[in-house]
Amino acid sequence: MQDNLWTRWNRKFDKIHLEDTEIKTSGEAVYINPTVKLIVAWAIFLVALLLFLIIGKPFAKQGGQSSVGADGTIISNEEYTPFERNEHPEINSFVENYLNALTSADINVISTMVVDPAQFNVEAMQKKKELVLNYSNVDCYTKPGLTEGSYVVYALVNTQIVGVEIQPLSLHQFYLIPNEYGGFLQYNTASTDPEIDAYINKIERDPDVVELYERVDENNIESAKQDDALRLFYESINVQIE
Repeated sequence: MQDNLWTRWNRKFDKIHLEDTEIKTSGEAVYINPTVKLIVAWAIFLVALLLFLIIGKPFAKQGGQSSVGADGTIISNEEYTPFERNEHPEINSFVENYLNALTSADINVISTMVVDPAQFNVEAMQKKKELVLNYSNVDCYTKPGLTEGSYVVYALVNTQIVGVEIQPLSLHQFYLIPNEYGGFLQYNTASTDPEIDAYINKIERDPDVVELYERVDENNIESAKQDDALRLFYESINVQIE
């Protein structure tokens, strides 16, 4: 039975593809040989493929998945670059030194690490030093910046607060640009550059960035529930923990 079935299929295939095809018109019959049929078939296939690439590609770009942000807004996943985590030791080192300089209120070191040192002053740094003892467990999530060698960095760290046992998470954003010595500078005036500011705002809507912020919030809400001193600290700096 199986042999007969395959034999019938092969005969039908041969009749369609390997024999001349007869097309009857009024008064006469036209025969098309297999070579012509093959050429016509390939031509139709190539035209269809070309139309698919031209028409279908734009729709494919628009069809990215979406996620929902903390405020309920829809966030498109289209064409975003995922994080690299701790892939650049030199960035981790820069961030560690930068945060150490902040908690030490070392204005001289900070001045060598930023584009505009005038944004810092010793008095403000001393006030912060009275609240935050140090940062630890630096975890750097990076995305490429707009120019060669630049990066958008999200540094996730544990924060040791004066009088608080639990060390909550804090998230520090950097826009690093290369300096003349092969290191980095924190572009602390990025908000005044419309192009970079727009680029960072776009990245802030990336699903992995949204998830990172949500992770920090969830961690700190739970930490505040477990430690009254941390809850009181948040209240003292007007941070609402729900």
